[in-house]
Amino acid sequence: MLELKKLVYVPILHAREGAAPKKEPSAIDEMWDGIAAKIMGLALPWDKTRIYQDGLPVCGEELKVAERLAESGSRNHQLILKLVAQGAQLEGTESMELLLREHDLLNVLLMKHSGAERAAAMAQYQAKSRDLLKMRDGFIFHRIKSAILQQDLVPLVFMGVMHRVDKLLEKDFLISHVIYRLPFSSVEAIYN
Repeated sequence: MLELKKLVYVPILHAREGAAPKKEPSAIDEMWDGIAAKIMGLALPWDKTRIYQDGLPVCGEELKVAERLAESGSRNHQLILKLVAQGAQLEGTESMELLLREHDLLNVLLMKHSGAERAAAMAQYQAKSRDLLKMRDGFIFHRIKSAILQQDLVPLVFMGVMHRVDKLLEKDFLISHVIYRLPFSSVEAIYN
């Protein structure tokens, strides 16, 4: 029987971080503190760990992108930089073309001003974004699988909760979820 390779999967929320000064820790801060503690507790072989982050295109400038986002207050990217300092390697994860298509689709929605136009644009965005998300997930799956299965490496995957990459990866990898559910009653609750 073929032994499955280990993969560490971290579901994340994309929150607007660093937007306002904070006086006390938020649920997002507590979540990231917990995620960081759990990841560090895994004692992964950092020199063999490859980090995959959703939204990070294959571009040759991945570390610079992460540094810029960490400086702007992203707890996710601050953690990634700590892991890179431990010896992990950050990998480009997504197709630039698909990310740009998602961005353009969202811009169309934001340009709609009246309520009726915005509602119609939102319905169109949701339908198209589901298809784009499936394409993005497929790209990410192939990116991880082709890089990792050929080598003795451990992928550490940070993926937004709307993605279903873990479902694609589970046939080739033994997935260890850092957390199974986020500590909120619903994903929508954190965004509203």
